[in-house]
Amino acid sequence: MMVGRFAVIVRVLALAGSLAAKTKAAPSTGAMPTDNLLFAGLLVGVILIVGGLIYFPALALAPILEQLSIR
Repeated sequence: MMVGRFAVIVRVLALAGSLAAKTKAAPSTGAMPTDNLLFAGLLVGVILIVGGLIYFPALALAPILEQLSIR
């Protein structure tokens, strides 16, 4: 069990090391900068929307199902 656990960790660390060693590419015209407030706002907005869409059906159906189970 320990060998299986550490094998995955070693592979992930090797991948992270190879990605860290790469040279940084120059931004192109289609690249969105990730170090400004617009990106942070869009990221938080997408997370909230996706989270809301995941939990909304359960929150919306619970009162309906509770009302139907009372009768």
